[in-house]
Amino acid sequence: MPDYKVAFLTMFPAETARLIIEPVPSGFQVTTEHTSAPEARKIEILKDADFVILFGERPTDAMLKACHKARMVQLLSAGFDAVNVGLLGEMGIPVANVGGVNRIAVAEHAVTLMLSVLRKLPQRIEAVKTGNWRADVSGLDTFELYNKQVGIVGLGKIGSWVAGILKGFQTHVVYHDIRDIPKKEEQELEVTRVPFEDLLRTSDIVTLHVPLDNTTRDMISTRELAMMKPTAVLVNTCRGPVVDEPALYQALKDRRIWAAGLDVLVKEPPDMSNPILTLDNAIITPHAAGSARDNMPRRGKFAFQNFQRLLSGQEPLSLVTPTAK
Repeated sequence: MPDYKVAFLTMFPAETARLIIEPVPSGFQVTTEHTSAPEARKIEILKDADFVILFGERPTDAMLKACHKARMVQLLSAGFDAVNVGLLGEMGIPVANVGGVNRIAVAEHAVTLMLSVLRKLPQRIEAVKTGNWRADVSGLDTFELYNKQVGIVGLGKIGSWVAGILKGFQTHVVYHDIRDIPKKEEQELEVTRVPFEDLLRTSDIVTLHVPLDNTTRDMISTRELAMMKPTAVLVNTCRGPVVDEPALYQALKDRRIWAAGLDVLVKEPPDMSNPILTLDNAIITPHAAGSARDNMPRRGKFAFQNFQRLLSGQEPLSLVTPTAK
């Protein structure tokens, strides 16, 4: 019996791509192509694929329509907003995200942003490099994470891992989620559920861990920012459009909130004229929270195990569209 053909489109260089998919389980033959390849080349390999893996690819509808043989599309990221999952659903092709395989890296990055903002690490590092040793260290403009209230918006796989890390910092963690979280899980994580508005009003740090959809787009805008403390920090490691970027810029510029730590922006990469890049109270990283050498093999393993589940008649894990009939 011939191997199942897998088309793997990735933004990462060849070395990283090999780390993700090797060793390939028996029964699968993988063709890897970089996202910078011409669309015609990508369509060529997609039209023969039994399975598709996407990592950093934003496929056009023409590319998706070429997947007429595909049994499943597996994303190697948590977000699925870059793919027209509605079209794939109409085609009867199930789509799954990475199922929290990257949750450790994203959660660690979120906490790193909290610490970097509170301790003003980028500014301090830059001062040392430019010969301004302790020039602006007053002792009054940096803070401890200890004893702060952290509000987690979205207590899913990533948000719950953030809560687990924060236990070691002896913070007070509250959360808001549209799902019902079992009391046992709340007790283990030492978190308290509160209404969204209360979370915004009372938290020293607000960290966002929600998918991007019609219910979460611009969920943090002028109204929500006005509810936050003037000493509050906003951290976003999920998706840029979850935050109304012009509203955040104005709130930061006017010091209506103290600072922000962002791994995502509305447009990526941003135009260098984007005013948020000029702010000294915004720390911005290049949508790199989930990337870590440790989790690359786990992503590939998850994908092939999901393919094997489908082939054996089981429902794949972390579906974002219904299983094909």
